[in-house]
Amino acid sequence: MIQSTLLTNLRIVHGYSTRAECKEKFLERLGIQSRDIVFGEQVHGARIAVVKDNDRGKTLTGIDGLVSKYLPIGVTFADCVPILAVDPKAKIIGTAHAGWKGTLARIARELTLAMTNAGANIHTIYISIGPSIGMCCYNVTDDRAKAFQKQFGNNEKIAARIQGKWYLDIGYANYLQLLEAGIMKEHIDTSEACTSCQVAEFHSFRKDKKGTFGVQLGVIRL
Repeated sequence: MIQSTLLTNLRIVHGYSTRAECKEKFLERLGIQSRDIVFGEQVHGARIAVVKDNDRGKTLTGIDGLVSKYLPIGVTFADCVPILAVDPKAKIIGTAHAGWKGTLARIARELTLAMTNAGANIHTIYISIGPSIGMCCYNVTDDRAKAFQKQFGNNEKIAARIQGKWYLDIGYANYLQLLEAGIMKEHIDTSEACTSCQVAEFHSFRKDKKGTFGVQLGVIRL
């Protein structure tokens, strides 16, 4: 299990699973019942849903982000960026699944807006950006790189041309969105793990073959 130092210091129950951990045992380690946790379908969009009590144990259709006051929530990932969020004062949690499409649609910003609309304070929201594919491994087409430059400017920390090929850092793109939304720098914790480099530890959409591919979970509860 991978955990955020920031959220651990806040005593928030959370974690990111690894390749070696099955869903049931991972949730059991965190004291979460699989019948209670809510997930989004994850369609690479930017729609955020506020979880209701009758959503318990469901996967919500067409949703990539969740906000909850009562139920545990989760996100699955295998190269895409998993985001866990909490306002411990307002007792509101959030998750987001940020692939390249969701990142361009600014899902990280949408998550903060949904949390503040639900009663969170932008100044007391804390964010964990979990393990994802890094710029070291995320080679993309010219068109995709140009789309990121159009959205985020000519920022070489997000889109860089290395030895004639374009590479993206979608984790950093989401980090910038959070800063622009008003999240304080010291309230954001970013994992250094690359799911593609560390394929022995994580499932990776780009590195795994059909027979070995799976997903990790990122989960959070109050």
